[in-house]
Amino acid sequence: MKSSTIALSAASLITAALVLSGCSSSDDGEAVSEATSVATSATTSAAAATTSDDSISFSGERVTLNSGTDADAPAISVSLPDGWSQTQKVTTGSVTDILSSNQADANGFMPNTTLTVESQGTASPDDVLAGAQASLGMLNGWTEVNKVDLDIDGQKAIRIAGTWSPPNVDVPLLAVMTVIAYQADESSPVYLVSFANQFTDKEDMALSDQVEEINTSIEFG
Repeated sequence: MKSSTIALSAASLITAALVLSGCSSSDDGEAVSEATSVATSATTSAAAATTSDDSISFSGERVTLNSGTDADAPAISVSLPDGWSQTQKVTTGSVTDILSSNQADANGFMPNTTLTVESQGTASPDDVLAGAQASLGMLNGWTEVNKVDLDIDGQKAIRIAGTWSPPNVDVPLLAVMTVIAYQADESSPVYLVSFANQFTDKEDMALSDQVEEINTSIEFG
């Protein structure tokens, strides 16, 4: 698997999430630097816990996500926060499911989490994660704020926070990416499993908690 192919696959998962973005009517073009503290907090607080930690309690209902039509793709579940809905009707490329808040944030943007599941064949888990991180630089105005290495339910993963400036949205998007290189065993293909979380309201701590709930509750099987 060529690294460029890995990068292209990873980049598509964020842009596909714009399907739910709508258009913000805000003219508040605050500097990206003023938003970085929230993105950093979202990454570091989520990294403080692994999904296998039984001491963590979640308020939402545990839901099984749509992993696509590949029979070998992993079964995935998360805790769906109160006030969020699951789409499960996605046919855009490798995007297999979308979770979205039922309420737009203060900037008129609908916070959402897009799940991508795609086989990377014989690529190593390390190469998949490196390609995913590199691909984010392809986004318009992407600024990486923080990155942490994780073990999520026994799988290698990274969580990256940053900001970027998509078309038709008047304020920078805060993006928290959880990317997992899932491999059932050494003889199985590696799957890129990515949760792309996007929102704009840096003051909404309840929303930050909801995003953290999704990303720290990921389980396989």
